[in-house]
Amino acid sequence: MTSSTNARDLEQIVRDGLSTLVFAFGYRTGIVDAFTKLKQPCTAEELSQKAGKKLRYIQEWLGCMVAAGIVTITDDDKYTLPHDEAQLKIWGHTATAIPILSEMIPKLEEATALDGPKGFGYHEPFLQWVDVFRSSEALQDWNQRLLVPAMNLKQGDEFMILDIGCGFGKHSREVAKVYPRSKITAIDMNQFSIDNAKRELTKSGLQNIEYLCMKGGQLPEEWANRFDFVIINDVLHDSYEVDEILKGIKRVLKPDGFAAAYDPAVSSYHKKVINDATAQYYLPFSLFSCLPVSSMGPSEGLGIGWGYERRKQKIEEHGFRVVQVGDKDIETIQEGIVFQKM
Repeated sequence: MTSSTNARDLEQIVRDGLSTLVFAFGYRTGIVDAFTKLKQPCTAEELSQKAGKKLRYIQEWLGCMVAAGIVTITDDDKYTLPHDEAQLKIWGHTATAIPILSEMIPKLEEATALDGPKGFGYHEPFLQWVDVFRSSEALQDWNQRLLVPAMNLKQGDEFMILDIGCGFGKHSREVAKVYPRSKITAIDMNQFSIDNAKRELTKSGLQNIEYLCMKGGQLPEEWANRFDFVIINDVLHDSYEVDEILKGIKRVLKPDGFAAAYDPAVSSYHKKVINDATAQYYLPFSLFSCLPVSSMGPSEGLGIGWGYERRKQKIEEHGFRVVQVGDKDIETIQEGIVFQKM
């Protein structure tokens, strides 16, 4: 049987991985930031002075970056970092995930063993790493692209909104700004996250959010038919109680309400992720965090590899109708699944 994909150069992949680690070190320790503040091309001595680092280490770091093609060098031994500052910030922070994920290897080794534990809980440094991406600007853009079109399925701007798995609460606070006449109840099972969210809420001055430490699969009985919208952002693929969450959503959603589940746009089937940049980016995070967290319950873990098709199927099995929002057909792999009671 012929292969459906051509293998990439393994040697080059590993070399690129090593270069990424060195780049991450430079970003994490301020070398990259210092580089962007210098007039380029610059000398190693100038970068050493600006970054406040020993010259010999800066020289070695520059050697790594020149070898990788990330930094360029002139004939008179001056260096340039020829990348847009915004891109350096995005990919520099992304690269710093590597040492954080490396800290989780011992637990992952235990979890993958046949006689090992089913999984393990969230690694707080990883949660903090993820939270950096949730800047106000990024969340505002996300809301306009994905949430507002779903919310427009109902008329008005005064809603009861439930945010399941709110994390540190940054997203719910941005939603509160877009819909100031609405009341938002935001819940998360992690007390550390809720404590952080409450502290930030006090600073924000927003009055239309309530944060509660609660599992998404244990919604109170008195919440029946209460909410116009339920938001489940980056939650289902991490959960070990998806059935309980969907049962709860069906109970607390108003008859004319909508729920929206957002997860990485990755297919459930490996043949569909060949050379797929989204899958290549998100699936490693799933191996180290999402899958182990979702494996802590009685059933098999999900993770991002659970994928769009199986996630949509699970939602429909619970008696929901998936609705199209925007131009993408509901059979197209995408980040959001918007659904309502049938």
